Amino acid sequence: MKALLFSLACSLAALPAAAAAQTTLIDIGALPSTQVHGVAQLTPLAVSPSGEPTVVLLDLDSGDVVPPHATESGLRLLTVISGAMSWGDGYRVDETREIVYPPGSVLTVPPMLDHWLAARSGPVRIQMIALDGQSPVAELLQQQLK
Repeated sequence: MKALLFSLACSLAALPAAAAAQTTLIDIGALPSTQVHGVAQLTPLAVSPSGEPTVVLLDLDSGDVVPPHATESGLRLLTVISGAMSWGDGYRVDETREIVYPPGSVLTVPPMLDHWLAARSGPVRIQMIALDGQSPVAELLQQQLK
């Protein structure tokens, strides 16, 4: 009987914590964002212990072009959330070399790779995850070698 009462007491004690734990819809508009590359809005969703953004949303308005640039640290995973993202690798923007990626596309961007992106046909939102210190799965690495 004592074991049953103890079990019941433990279960009741856990209820407030369980009730507080729930899925929460994030109000992206309420989060701070900064302009990067002179055109895009970067909204951090997660940061490293040193405060560097590790998961971000990047928003481009129709017609925006993020100029060629490279990141020094870690592999980046990009997912096109909305819009058609125009993408190119290289030191200068060349629309003839752009590839258009629709929503749902997932890309990898290695460190030190110069690239640009553009919102040529409407607004674009991408999610970027910086893999600094983490390793992608072997199958993903194999695809990068093709």
